[in-house]
Amino acid sequence: MRTPATFFKDARGNMIFKVKDKQAFFTLLGAWLLLTGAAQSNSLYFSCAGCHCTDGVSQSTHIPTIQGLNFQYFYATMQAYKKDQRPSTIMGRIAKGYRSGKLQRMALHFGSKPWTGVQGEFDQLLAKRGKVLHDEYCEECHEQNGHYQDHDTPAIAGQAKGYVIYQMIDYREDSEDLPRPPLMQSRLEKLSDDDLLALAEFYASNPSPEGAAQEK
Repeated sequence: MRTPATFFKDARGNMIFKVKDKQAFFTLLGAWLLLTGAAQSNSLYFSCAGCHCTDGVSQSTHIPTIQGLNFQYFYATMQAYKKDQRPSTIMGRIAKGYRSGKLQRMALHFGSKPWTGVQGEFDQLLAKRGKVLHDEYCEECHEQNGHYQDHDTPAIAGQAKGYVIYQMIDYREDSEDLPRPPLMQSRLEKLSDDDLLALAEFYASNPSPEGAAQEK
């Protein structure tokens, strides 16, 4: 195989190279730039895997899945963490380490994938009760058994159970630290801790979105 370029030192010891085959050289250079660019890009997303697992599909009961979240919702959430507008244990510090452009790339990367959710361990009796509560209090916004999402509403079907419970408790409490939709807060205020647990069990079962359409 012909080498597209050779490297050698001049009289002063400076490293220089001479191109022998320009077409082959620039082809290899382009491939190298693409590979290194992809590696740098992937490293941005891989940094999330330490907590949110491979591809952002969490296997933890308290850390949320982020793959498939609406990209506008993802970006707005990360900006809220960055600006201390959303309470967190660690995400605020992490978000502050990224510029807005990188947060946009994260949002587009995870938002370009479909939401699938994960079926975790769940109590069937509690999940059945949670389904009744969902239909009465939650389906109006979280349609399709919690699979529906847009820039304001995240998918919650198949989301980490512990994370969902604590999020619902936070949204139920009256606090200035976390802006909350009035309708959501008013609905959650009517629910007990046992009700929230039943809802979380229902979402942990990752119910079919088609099932919601058939039951209407």
